[in-house]
Amino acid sequence: MRRYEEPIEVRQSVLAGRSSATAGDVPGAGREDGCAPLGGPEAFVWRGRLYVVRAVLDRWQERRPWWRDAREQGSGDVLTDARERQVWRVEASAGRCAGVGVYDLGADPGALDTGLDTGLDTGLDTPHWRLLRVAD
Repeated sequence: MRRYEEPIEVRQSVLAGRSSATAGDVPGAGREDGCAPLGGPEAFVWRGRLYVVRAVLDRWQERRPWWRDAREQGSGDVLTDARERQVWRVEASAGRCAGVGVYDLGADPGALDTGLDTGLDTGLDTPHWRLLRVAD
C-alpha cells in the first residue's frame, strides 16, 4: 500500500435528490448546515488522468491528521481540525483497457479550500478530497 495524501478532483453522487455533483457544484441543497450529504465517488482526476470508479469496496470514518495541518498552517482551532474524514476504498480504472486498481479516497467535510481552482465560489463548504492510498 502506497501513501500519497494528494489533492484530487472527485465527481460524487449526492444523496439528496441529485445524481452527481462535482467539487464546484452547489452542495448542501436541503441541509441546514450547508454541507452536502456525501455520496460515493463516481470518478476522480489524479495527476491529470481520469479514473472511473467501478465498485465501492468499503467506507469508513477516520481521524484526520490534524496535527500536521495545525503545525503547517498555524491553525488555532483544534476542535475543528480534529474532525473525522470519510474514506472510500474503491476499485477504479483509468480506461477500458487499463487494469483495475484499489484506491482510498478521503473527503474532509466542510473544508473551504478544495485545493483545486474550480473558478466557482459557492460560498458554501465543499469537501476537500485527497487520494490517501493506492494498493500495490
